[in-house]
Amino acid sequence: MGGLERRLESLEARRKRRGGQPSREALARLSDEDLDALEEALLRPTLSPGEPLPPNPFLEEMKRWEAETIEQQRRHAEESRRRSLQLPESDE
Repeated sequence: MGGLERRLESLEARRKRRGGQPSREALARLSDEDLDALEEALLRPTLSPGEPLPPNPFLEEMKRWEAETIEQQRRHAEESRRRSLQLPESDE
C-alpha cells in the first residue's frame, strides 16, 4: 500500500506541475488492483464504516458492453452452427 501512496503523491505532484491537467498516461500504467485501491481510498472518507462503495458508472458501462459482446458472439456462434447443420437443398 505504501507504493500506491507514493505513486499517488507522484501523480498529484505532476498534476500540480502541469497546471491541473489529468495525467492519463500515468493512470494508464496503474494495474486494475491499484485503480481499485485508488478509487476506494478516494471514496472511503465520504462513506460510513461498512457502507459499500457506490457503483462506478465507467465500470458499469464496461460490464454492459462486455455482456452485449458475449451475447453477440453467442448468437453468431449459434447461427453459424445452425447454418452448418442445414442440409443443402436438392433441385429435384
